[in-house]
Amino acid sequence: MIPIPLLIALLLAFGIESPSSPPDDVRGTIAGAVGAALGVAAVSFALGLWTAFRVRRRGFATVRVRRSFVAGSRLLSLATVAAFGWMIHFGGWPGLVLGTWGWRGSILVDDALLIAPFLAMQLLSWWGTFYGERAIHGLPPSHVGYRVGRHLYLRERQSLALVLPIVTIFVIRNDLLGRLWPSWQQNPYAETAELAVLGVLVLAVSPAFIRLAWPTRSLPDGPLRRRLEAVARRSGFRFADVLVWDTDHTMINACVTGILPRFRYVLLSDALIDALTPLEIAAVFGHEIGHVAHRHLQYFLFFFVGCLAVLTMGSEVFAGLEAWIATLTTADPAAPSAFRDVIEGLVVLVAVGLAFGTVFGHLSRRFERQADVYGCKVVSCGSADCPHHFDFDEFPESGDTPIRNVCPTGVRIFADALASVAHQNGIDAEARSWRHGSIASRIAFLQKLAVAPEREAAFQRQVRNVRYGLAAGLAASVGLAGAAHWFGVLR
Repeated sequence: MIPIPLLIALLLAFGIESPSSPPDDVRGTIAGAVGAALGVAAVSFALGLWTAFRVRRRGFATVRVRRSFVAGSRLLSLATVAAFGWMIHFGGWPGLVLGTWGWRGSILVDDALLIAPFLAMQLLSWWGTFYGERAIHGLPPSHVGYRVGRHLYLRERQSLALVLPIVTIFVIRNDLLGRLWPSWQQNPYAETAELAVLGVLVLAVSPAFIRLAWPTRSLPDGPLRRRLEAVARRSGFRFADVLVWDTDHTMINACVTGILPRFRYVLLSDALIDALTPLEIAAVFGHEIGHVAHRHLQYFLFFFVGCLAVLTMGSEVFAGLEAWIATLTTADPAAPSAFRDVIEGLVVLVAVGLAFGTVFGHLSRRFERQADVYGCKVVSCGSADCPHHFDFDEFPESGDTPIRNVCPTGVRIFADALASVAHQNGIDAEARSWRHGSIASRIAFLQKLAVAPEREAAFQRQVRNVRYGLAAGLAASVGLAGAAHWFGVLR
């Protein structure tokens, strides 16, 4: 659910300094931006229509077609980010917005115009790939999700809910605080402290953004809701509501939002409710509870702020890199240098990419398996022998039965839910995911726990050690970076 391309686009637009002087050729700048957007659109339509043609010729979506479409969509996302990066750092787009058009210093408008090309290209890419998605899912013409306008409307609403909290951070950080307390902006610890506070606020109020932007409705009272409420009582999980996420039955997914129980919602898509059995839905619900029970959201916030603090307070390292790069060119070190800017930007992007691809990816996959185990537990009887299995409808209303170990039946229920979600979404069970891991590997891991439940303690201990080790490493890095900055100031 994390919009990684958007986060990278925001970093390119606001996190890395870019040339902002008015371009010499205004028409050329606009033509370059329009050309890049049209290029992304052409590739997206080619991918979507070619996929639709292959599905129509075969009569169904083969595994090869699905894999090709997923790979093409990922490459398209990379191309969109690359095109936007070119606009920002070489195409003169910031200079056009801030200098030529005179929006420098405005509140929100300048930020919106800077990021607008990326949002436009993203919309065009969704439009083009929609035809491939529609063919893979086999939507009939009578299906409400068959219409491209409806698809784009829902995608925009979904993206808006994820964009608004992030944009709020940048607007408050770059515009309001800079105007109200300009001296505070000179403090080397200002950016880290501000983003930490704002990040906590966004996590707390993000459910409000999602409820406003996503088409949702409360899950009506009935057997399914009472079953999920029994799971919540059994887990000690507090929440505001369970919401049905209306996707026109085109997406099988679930998520949990909010760190505060009063503003915490669990969302289940309409297609998920239709495709899974009540026990499988309960297992998926338990998976989302697992993210909250293990405090994954809070830890991710700590991870992001810690990495940002290291990058911010270790700025002297990048300053030294800039001086070294200046010796490789004949240009005046004090003068702007596109070559220098490119190298610095690449260093930052590579550092962030390595952190996400290795540390964050490893941590995210471990967290996902923790949530998987929790999802198995809420539909388990707690016995490795697994006698005649209970059903939640037989639970007492108090719901105070504690969660114990996973059992083979609980693993089977959750594994069936994972397999069904993958199949209905057109995901290859063997396909790797740097954030979640492959569906097949997750199921195999759970099956090993069902055979040997004692392995869970070792797994939980391993994840705990990774969390503590990473926290200690980030704290030490922040301390060293802060000490280096402090002594540098003293000298």
